[in-house]
Amino acid sequence: MPVSDPKTKNGQSDRPWSVILITPDDPVAAISAAELIQFPNNAPILFVDESGIPAVTLEELQRLSPVGVERADGVQAFVIGAAASPNVLNQLQQIGLKTRSITARDNYALANQIDTIYGQIHSPDTGVPTMMNSVKNGNGIMDVFIGSTDAPLLMLPIAEWASHLPSGILWIDSKTDKLPRPTVEALSRRKGKAMIYVMGGSEQVSPALIKELSQYGSVARVTNDDQVLSNAPLTPNPVTVSVVFARMWDPTGLVGWNMVGAGHGFTIVNSNDWQSAVAAAILSSRGFHAALLLTDNAQHLSKPVADYLDLVRPTFTVTPAEGPYNRLYVIGDYSNISWMEQVEMNSSQEIANRHDAPNGSTYLSPP
Repeated sequence: MPVSDPKTKNGQSDRPWSVILITPDDPVAAISAAELIQFPNNAPILFVDESGIPAVTLEELQRLSPVGVERADGVQAFVIGAAASPNVLNQLQQIGLKTRSITARDNYALANQIDTIYGQIHSPDTGVPTMMNSVKNGNGIMDVFIGSTDAPLLMLPIAEWASHLPSGILWIDSKTDKLPRPTVEALSRRKGKAMIYVMGGSEQVSPALIKELSQYGSVARVTNDDQVLSNAPLTPNPVTVSVVFARMWDPTGLVGWNMVGAGHGFTIVNSNDWQSAVAAAILSSRGFHAALLLTDNAQHLSKPVADYLDLVRPTFTVTPAEGPYNRLYVIGDYSNISWMEQVEMNSSQEIANRHDAPNGSTYLSPP
């Protein structure tokens, strides 16, 4: 990874500029924290307990030795929510890391705080995470993802996406059917230009809330419900939504991985192991930019994922040397993804002769 800022103190280009510390018991806070991974923080996520920093995490912090984010006054560690306990902060001080604690009264306010701080770091001109490489209305694209705190796993794919491109991550409470005030504050910062993507169906975010959200920008749902192919709405689940997001592409907000063929990276995690999915989000920020796929079976690939991997399987017409190939990052222990399930994944991505592939092709002999 090349050094992006000529004024950085980073003499080793593989060192992060900061790290993100979270606790492993709050998926909403953890997914919200993924907003901080992206440039210029380049920050991996590590886990701590309120009682202190586990030895394995402390060792990794010392190995990484983050160099500090110059745009954030040299902060080396963002400490989120319950992770910002006195014990953790004291240990960070002892090893000489400059920290910034981000805490709030609830997860809605915490997400707003994270969005505020990251927006000021990433895009000082707008104060919100903004993609300036594609200008819309003169201010860049301001993507926001919203999910329900009652179904946080539907938002897991956004941890990987926000690691890849600057995005806001906000929440609603489907029980009250009202927009929380902190979420309204975050949306209002976009001044009506938010590109809002709602993760889930009407059970998670009601049509009434969709109308309310439309006051702050355009709104689109990301769900497995295909309004053309499905006569009745389909119930979204983390597995199917992860596949939908890996396949989708919205050119308006530049949102979606658009992975419908070979030559891509995928991170595969058991949906019950959300901690691994969040920790692996850094793999989408650098390198092969992996989309997250979730499986809910520890022994065999869930059918939507197996079908999708078959779709993107690489094929050749003349020689396997043609490529391109896919890369799979399998995250978790064997209790979450068994050895045989990993073998199934590997076999599904072996490059195949297009002549023998289900979609068919004309076989070409070598010249």
